[in-house]
Order: sequence, then structure tokens, then C-alpha cells
Amino acid sequence: MKRLYLISIILVILLIFDHSNSFDLGKGKAIKRKKLKHKQISEQYEEKSNFHHTDHIEDYQHEDHDKNLFNDKNIDINNLNSTLKLWLESNNIAKFMDFHTTKKLHLTIPINFIFIGFAGEGNRGFEISDPLLVEWFQHIEHALHNVITPIGEDYSTTDEMETPSTHIEYNFEIQVSKTDPLVNTLVEDAIFWHLRSEASNYFERNNEEAISKPQDEKYEKRFYANPHLVSSLLSSLSQHLEIDKDSYTIFIMNPNHPSNDGIENTDAVYGYRVGFSNQELEQIYKNTKLKVPESLNVHTDYEFAQAIQSEKVEKKKDQGEAIFINNNLKFRDYTKQSKEWADKMIVEFDTYKKNTLQSSPNCMFGSPDTKEDRWICTTLELLYHENSPILERAQEIFTRGTKFEQLYVYTAYENKIFENPMVDTWISHKRFAFIDLTAGPFSWGPSVGGNGLKTFSTLPIPPFISEDEERAIDDEEIIHLSPDKHIKKKQIEEEILLTETIYGNNCGEQSLTDEQKELCENLQTSISELKLQLEKISMASTAKSDQSTAENNNDDMDFDFLTGNFKEVFGNKQQDKFVSKLGSVLSSSLKHLVTQPLPLFKIQYASRVNFNVFIISDHNDFNPRDYFNFNYELFKYEIEKLRLPGQEFSFNIKTISMSDDRQLALAYYTSLKSILNPTINDDHQFQTQLNYYLDSKEIRSNLLKLFGKDFDTDKDEDVAATIKYIPIFLFSVSNKIPILIDKTHQAKSLSNMVIGIQTSLFSTNSSFTVNDNQIKYYPINPLSSILSATALNLGGLVGNHVAYSEAHKSATSNWHWSVGDSPTSKTFNFPFTHFNEFQRDTIFRNYVAASLERSIQYMNKAVSILSDCKTSIKNFENALSVFPLDETVINFQSIRSKWNQIALNIRDLDYRNAIKTAIEAETLSKSFYKDSKSIQIFFMESECQSDLQEKVPKRTWAIVTICLFINILIILFFKTLYKSKSKIKIN
Repeated sequence: MKRLYLISIILVILLIFDHSNSFDLGKGKAIKRKKLKHKQISEQYEEKSNFHHTDHIEDYQHEDHDKNLFNDKNIDINNLNSTLKLWLESNNIAKFMDFHTTKKLHLTIPINFIFIGFAGEGNRGFEISDPLLVEWFQHIEHALHNVITPIGEDYSTTDEMETPSTHIEYNFEIQVSKTDPLVNTLVEDAIFWHLRSEASNYFERNNEEAISKPQDEKYEKRFYANPHLVSSLLSSLSQHLEIDKDSYTIFIMNPNHPSNDGIENTDAVYGYRVGFSNQELEQIYKNTKLKVPESLNVHTDYEFAQAIQSEKVEKKKDQGEAIFINNNLKFRDYTKQSKEWADKMIVEFDTYKKNTLQSSPNCMFGSPDTKEDRWICTTLELLYHENSPILERAQEIFTRGTKFEQLYVYTAYENKIFENPMVDTWISHKRFAFIDLTAGPFSWGPSVGGNGLKTFSTLPIPPFISEDEERAIDDEEIIHLSPDKHIKKKQIEEEILLTETIYGNNCGEQSLTDEQKELCENLQTSISELKLQLEKISMASTAKSDQSTAENNNDDMDFDFLTGNFKEVFGNKQQDKFVSKLGSVLSSSLKHLVTQPLPLFKIQYASRVNFNVFIISDHNDFNPRDYFNFNYELFKYEIEKLRLPGQEFSFNIKTISMSDDRQLALAYYTSLKSILNPTINDDHQFQTQLNYYLDSKEIRSNLLKLFGKDFDTDKDEDVAATIKYIPIFLFSVSNKIPILIDKTHQAKSLSNMVIGIQTSLFSTNSSFTVNDNQIKYYPINPLSSILSATALNLGGLVGNHVAYSEAHKSATSNWHWSVGDSPTSKTFNFPFTHFNEFQRDTIFRNYVAASLERSIQYMNKAVSILSDCKTSIKNFENALSVFPLDETVINFQSIRSKWNQIALNIRDLDYRNAIKTAIEAETLSKSFYKDSKSIQIFFMESECQSDLQEKVPKRTWAIVTICLFINILIILFFKTLYKSKSKIKIN
């Protein structure tokens, strides 16, 4: 029996060994079956990964992915032991597959800073050398983080409101250059030839009937020029330099002051203005001496559209091959090219002057607008009538001016419009802007409160050095160029002490990044060089050696000192102060002019956009669609400029009367509120004013109840990506008191609609002040505000003054670039405004940035999910057998390659292909995210079922059965042999 027990125990041990060994053998066979497939996957990955480029992608540095299935050279895909080892060391599937989370995506934008009049020929004879330009402007902030500003449902305020961070960073490829002095001469001619005085009688002094008014004296010192003429000149220069299509440009001009060229008032100022001054407009209004052409008798928006359809002016033929431009990213020498252009322009001007009696002279520079020719160079006769009396000037425009110039004068004749304020900065219709440092100075900003005001000191003034100061500088330079031995020794010792202190504080740690190590090596090299210089000076004991040291001074000190260089003298400090302030202005320009922030609500490209305009009226007093009121045809014309090639825009308009729809009238009047606002009157005194306004949230809620929620495109992302509806509700009411939306707006964009207000009041004061005068606006014409709000809803176009401070977590303003004749400009009050290429590109770039942001978020979420999928020996077999290794890796690399391609398209300003690729990347990222969730579910199920899937072999069951049968026989045998004892009976 003991033998049977022993046999039973041995069988149980064999059972345990057989069970574990049979599972291992099964696993080995399964892995071997996948060996060939895994090898094919690796080869396919290596073949397709050759197209994977991530030059513009920055990943998080804390991720250590040096060892993975495809980067570790020690891993043999055919060796199961090495693969299993890597599988266990990776800890998660994301690291095993070399999946990274993205920190930033860098988008490069090319920028040109071109200086005109800085070679000594400009104002005050100021000159900046080429090395100084490179030294200062190559250190301008080259990268700006794309931010989201709290504008949308709640308009931007100074209240603290944190917005989501983004993964997009704009990197600027800055190029600095100067032009030939002849270019400055041409710019001065374009300004001086077209200067007009604000005084109404300035050009009538020879007229005996002219009456001088007392208020004319203060206007006689103020002159203005048409900025579109200067823009046309700079547009021609940009085309010749071949920088008009693939980069953005800011021209910094320093022309001589007009007081040096014939203007009697030496303290006179000049600026840029479209149109005429108030005193001149007063003379034009309803003046019977003007003969208005019959073709300009327009009263509806349709007649207006027909009037501006004039023939186009043919552009100038190609001038031949451009002169070679070097590829230096920091500085380009445009002197030769700009001189070539200037010489040709001078010849054109001479020919232009000789043919004074031509009926239609050829124009040598094109329009600053890509689709319109209203601001081509004025006809020859107008050039010589620029300084004529205002009525004669207006009549000449009616006779020979462009259609838009004629319509401006016609509008001034029919309506009492007001002047556009003078400015010293201008945004053209093309991809350039200019700053005139000689004009002004001018100021503008909100009348009450606000920040970021444009003041008289915003732009720097070129320094002026007198003869005595120049002589003192020369004497000081002689001393500083050859400093005394003891002075040099003392400064080098101070420099060594400072450098060693910095080295000791920052380079003592053992764990340093590559950048910190490089910095420490540079500091150590500098210390060695400084000690060598100090040793040379100490050895110079004789006069001869002193002379030798002085001769080699320039070579010895050919590097920058932290404590200040020997050659820093009075003149350099004054110049550096000017250039540093100018650099600050240009650095701010990058943020407000080129890379504006995104709004808070969702921005998404749609292949088809429907603009549905609803004019809701409560009166019959005036025509809401009069050409000067809401010009629907001009609205369509301007919105069409924002259409991407291949994109479809459709427009519909409908007029609804409140008298026919009582619910609509009730919705309007229940949303009407009143408030007392502080303001400044015409006498520059503070006062309170009763204003009415519509609550945008309440009116939206009421409109959605009446019209349904069909306009809410956010409910279905797929539908929104195909078609987008932008309803525009314009309330036209008969009210002599101005009514605004949310206290300050004529029109406002919400996430799913645009709301505007139109009243019968012709003009009133706004809350914006320019040059100490309040700007007028036209409550009867909300066209500009509706255009701005529609562009915000369409593509996230915010005003140039809007920014966001990540430090203060609030919206901020900088009003310097709120200029030009665009709908977002606050310094242009003429109601007919026009979008420029800066704004069009901003909308296209917003499409790309918003799509990329969503794509990166999808990918980072997917990688985070895969990072939670832990690798273990239990899921090794199941993961490699079911996990779509090849497709997942290739999709991941393909998406990142598309990001890189988008960055290249943005660099070339190819927004059409950039948007197309961004949509493809977003679609693939969303699919990748869904696949990662499926993989996560698979890993969870695999982990839970791994123990259950370990099947027991048949022979194991046989051994168990035999053991049980033997035990039963033993028990029965013992029971049979057992004899029971009989009990003793007791009576």
C-alpha cells in the first residue's frame, strides 16, 4: 500500500510539470508561427519610414525612446528572447513602438524688415550701418506661441480669464536690409507732390474772394498725403525685389521732413489720410458748383456695384531676370536691386511729366489690391491738381478719377461725412505695411480706459547729433579705440571674475542638458581667452611691447564683454537706444500684424459656406439697403476675398417686418437694455450718456427659439466640416438714439450667428479718440462692423489690436496697428472698408492652426492611452498575434510627416495645400485615436482572459483520472480489511 501512495504522489508531481511545460511549448509554437510575419512587418516599416520627416516637430524631452523595436540595433526580430526582453523593458506599448507625445509644432513665417532713408540721406542725416542692423535685429524674438484670446461669446476684457494652451509655435525667418538712397528720394516725391493742408483756404490765398477763418490757423500747420500712393510705390518695389508673393514685409521709412522742401511752417506735421479733411468736406457737401456725372447717381447697393465695375488697368510687363539675391537669412543687401528699380522709376516719372496732355497715360505701378484698381497711381492731370482748391480738385476727380475716388466724392456731396484721422503707420492691401518715423507724431486709443494706447512716444525719433557732439565723440573714440594698459587690465579682470562666477553657479551640477553643457563649454573657452589676454598685457613692460599690444588691440578684443566693450562711446549709446526701441516696435508688430491670436470658439474649414442675411425692420422711414446704408453687394464683394480657391460661398438675403411677426418684435424689445456710459464730449469734457444696447446672449436665445436650432453647426462635426451656415441678423430700427450690441459694438459675432444693429441716426461720437478728437461713426451704416464680425465667425479674424497675456491670463490691447482701411481698423471711419491680404492669410492660417491643434490633441491622447497599456509576459503572445503593428506604426509616422509638410507649405505661404493636408492629418489622427482606444480595450480583455485561455492538455486529465481511481481503490481496500470489534452485553 505504501507503494501505491508513492506512485500517486509521483503522478501528481508529473501532472504539475506537464501542465506548465505544455503551456510553454504551446506559447513557443505560437510565437514561431508569427516569426515570419513579424519580419515582414519590420521590413515594411523600414521601407516606409524613409519618408518620415519631423524637422518642425518638437517632442517632450523626458521621454526616453532610444530602445524600441525599430531603433535598437541589438534587437533581432527573429530572436524571440531579445524581442521578449525588449517587450518587458518597454513597460508600455507606446514606448515599444516608439510613439512620442508632441510638445510643439513649429510653423515658419518669412518676414522682411526693409529700411528706407537710413544711409545718411534721410531725416536728420541719420545712418545705421549694416553690421548694426544685423546685430540688433537678428536677436528679435524669433518665436511666438500661438495663443487663444477670450473673444467670442464674451468679448475680451481685462478680467482674468485663462484660455487653453496650444501646441503651435510660430518661428519667424527675419531678413533685414537697406535700400539705395534713390528709393528714399522717390518716397519723398510721392509724399511731397500730394501733400494737402487741412485749412480750407490754404490753396486759395491768391483768390481775392477767399475768406480766412480764425480756426484755419491751427490747420495750416497740418498736412496729409494719400497713403495708397505710397503703397503703390512700395508695391512696385516689392515686385521688383521678388518679395511680394512669398513673404511679409514691413517698410521702415525715414524721409526728410517736408519743412525742408518749401513748406513755410517749420513746426508743421504731416500724416496719411484717405479722403479729405472736415473743412474740405464741408465745402463739397451739397455744393451746387460741382457737376456730378449722371453715371454716379446711385441710390441702391446694386447700382453701386454696377458703378464700380470699371475696366482693369494692364499691369506692366516683366522687366527681365532679377538680380541675384544671396540666401543669408539675417541680412540681404537690396542696394543694387533697389537702385535698379529707382533708376527705372525716375525714367518713368520723367516720361510721365513730359506727356502732360495725354488722355490716358500708362501707369507704372500697380494697385495695392489684388482685385481692384481704385488706387492705381492717379492720372497725370490729378498729379498737378493735387494742390488745387478743393472744389477744383473734386471736379477733376469727377472727370478723370478712379471709380472709387469718384464715389467717395459723390458720397461727400450727398451726405455729410467726416474725415478719416491722420496716422503715421499704414497697412496696405498687399502683404506689406509701412511705418513713417518722420510723420506725426500721432496718438489714438479708447476715449475712456483701455491699455496699449498709441502715444506720441510709441515710435522712436532718429537721434540728432550736433557738430560739437560729433567732435566730442571723435575725441572720445580716439581714447577708447586705444585704451590704456591699466584700463584694459582692470576691465579684463572684472570680466574674468564675472564669467567665473556665472560658470560656478550654473556648471557645477552633474546632470546638465546638451544646451547647458554647450553654454558651459563656451564660458570655459571665454575664461581661457580672457586669461590669455591678461597675460599678454602683464608681459607688456616696455614701450615697444606697449605699442605692439596697442597695434593688436582690435584683434585681442574682437569679442563682446559682459561688462561693456572698449568701443562703446557716446554716439553708439544714442544710436543703440533708438535701434532698441525700434526693435521693440517691430517685435510687437509680429504679434499684432502677422500672427494674431485665435478666438475662443471653434474654428473649422468648411468646403461650402452659406451666408444668410436677415434684415429685420420696424419702419418704412428709409431703405436699409441704400448704397450708403447696408450695402449688400459690397458686403458680398468683400467676403468673396476671404474665399479659398475651391471653396464655395453662397449668399441669401431676406427682409422681415416686425409688424408681421409679433414674436420677433417681442424678442427684440425684451433684449433691449439701457445703461449710463462715461464719455467725452466735443469740448473734451467728461460726461455721462444714456445708451441703449441689445444683450447678445438674450437675443440669440430668442432667435434660436423662433428660427430653430438649425444654425447650431457645432452639433455635428461631420456636417460642420462639409457645410457651414452663418446667419446674419441685422435689426434696422427707426430711432434717433444710437443702439449698440453689448454696449460697444454695432455688430458682434457669436459662435453660431452674427448680430448687427442699424438705426436712422446718421452719425454720432464713438468711444475712440485719435489725436485728441473723438472719431465719428455712422449708426445708419453698420457694414464695416458686420464685415468684421462675419470674418471672425468665418475664420477667427480678430482685430490687430487684440492680444492675450499668458502672464496675466487676460486679454490685452495694442492699438498701434489698428490702422489701414480694413473693417477691423479703428482709425478709419469711412464706412466702405476693404479686407487686405494680411487678413485673408490670417483666416487661412487659422484654419490650419486650429486643425493642427485638434490633430495633435488626438495624437497625444492616443499615445497617452497606449502608454497605459502595460507590457507583460501574459500579453506578449496575444498582443503580437492580434495587434496591427504595421498599420499603426505607418499611420503614426504618416501623420507626423503630414505635419511637417504643412509647415513647409506655411513657409511658402501655400495655404491651399496646407489646409488640404491639415484636414487629411486631422482625419487620420481621429482614426488613430479610435484605434488606440480599441487597442486599449483589447489589452484589458487580453489581461483578464490570459489565465482562462490556458487550456489543460488531455493527458493531464488522464493522469488526474488515474490518480483518483487509484486513491479510491486504496480506500476501498482498507475498508474491506478493516474488522469491527463486537460489544460486550451487560445484563
